[in-house]
Amino acid sequence: MEEALGSKEFQRIVDEIKLYRRYEGDLNVWTDYVKPKEIDYEPTQLTMNYPRKLIDSTAAWQFEKEPKVTVPPDVLDDPADMIKPGYTPSPLQEEENSRAKAKERLLTWVWEENRMHEKLLAAAKDRAISRTGVYARLHYDTRRGEIKILWHPSTEVIAVHNEWDVDQLDEVHFVAWLDEEQTKLWKLSYYLVWKGDEDTGNYDCEIEEAIYDDGLTLVEKRVERESMGLDFIPVVHVPTDKLSGQTSGFSELEKLIETADEIDRKLSDYSDALRFEMFAITLLTNVEYDPKNPFKIAPGAIWDLGETNKEIGEPDAKKLESGFKFKEAIEAYLDRLQKRLHEISEVPMVNTADLNTGGINDLALKMLYSSIISKTQRAWIVWQSRLQTLNEYILRYMKARQEHPRFKYEKEWLAKVDSNYGSKIVFGLPLPEDQKALVEQLGEEIAYELESVKGAITRSGKENAEVKFMEILQERNLKKQVGDPYKAEPEPTSNE
Repeated sequence: MEEALGSKEFQRIVDEIKLYRRYEGDLNVWTDYVKPKEIDYEPTQLTMNYPRKLIDSTAAWQFEKEPKVTVPPDVLDDPADMIKPGYTPSPLQEEENSRAKAKERLLTWVWEENRMHEKLLAAAKDRAISRTGVYARLHYDTRRGEIKILWHPSTEVIAVHNEWDVDQLDEVHFVAWLDEEQTKLWKLSYYLVWKGDEDTGNYDCEIEEAIYDDGLTLVEKRVERESMGLDFIPVVHVPTDKLSGQTSGFSELEKLIETADEIDRKLSDYSDALRFEMFAITLLTNVEYDPKNPFKIAPGAIWDLGETNKEIGEPDAKKLESGFKFKEAIEAYLDRLQKRLHEISEVPMVNTADLNTGGINDLALKMLYSSIISKTQRAWIVWQSRLQTLNEYILRYMKARQEHPRFKYEKEWLAKVDSNYGSKIVFGLPLPEDQKALVEQLGEEIAYELESVKGAITRSGKENAEVKFMEILQERNLKKQVGDPYKAEPEPTSNE
């Protein structure tokens, strides 16, 4: 395997497998621990697995609240005319509104079928664990006629990036063992091939699938290398935080390990210190101790120390109490380590006592969580651009497969989709919003024409913003008709 992948790529996969084992708790500070020969007891080996808790918290902040897909229409009419009373969209604007709505419905359809909320929450954990990130692969299921979004950890992916543009994938290979004995290796490969000359040529994505044995000998050729009829590789890489020009970055989990291991060690030492304090070593003087008939170690036990012997002195038994004096120092040290761990992860330590102040408003709550909010918003920058690319690939993949006999998506909607595949993902923080303040803010933005009604509905967290928007228009028209049945004209019900 190392010869086939190359030593660098092989070592990357090995290192990232270790990171996943560390997240699962299988690999920790005690993995290679050897008990010293000079001690006669089994040392405590506590494993708190703080990194897993912090990684889960980081992912929850990013995707605990379901993200929404929206496709805002381009503004083609004169904005000055659009704010005038009685404005009616032009035919071009009507067409653009309809086109944007068709894209949004198709994308939402695919997202809901693929349980994207659930999958994104898991993918955020993968991204935080690895150094490389996580990969989303699109697959057209010919049996069901639908597009599947399949997420892969970086340990299953070998990606070949373009030498000029690291964001472009020239080859992507997915590998995974099909059995626990690791005798059957599945490999799925995509190749982006330029066909033709520089001026009249075009890109073509080719696919190949096969099964190999543990010696990498071909066992079964499932798909001969052939064209997919796409000019892009249907794979989107969501990278970790990295520097310019790098194909891999930095693992969130990895930077927590050293401090977390020190916490585990010190907690284990603290536990042993308490054991020695509670069950101190017993000192017997002037007593012939019989190991075959040991003294009972139990509350209320009676020991027979024998009769008094004037020559050797009276028999006596004492506990070797140390008078433990480092409790405050150890606890203070552990507190500093835990605070340092939270500082590195940017997940704040919030004491519930801090909230018992007679009420805390929305702004104060956000200030309390400012570090994790900032980290989450930085992560959303990456997720926004990569999910927008994924949405583009979904629509382009649909166009390429719309003639398939089992194609299940609405072709009338797909026919409206043009070459502009732009979309937007609306994220939300899992903070208890001050609903009154939020509604007032949205109302002011609508009044000053900084936000549309539909956009405000989406940001408020209500489900199905389009339906809610149509309900508002219908009620508004009904009120006008009731108030002035002779002159009131219904407002347009198209998307503004």
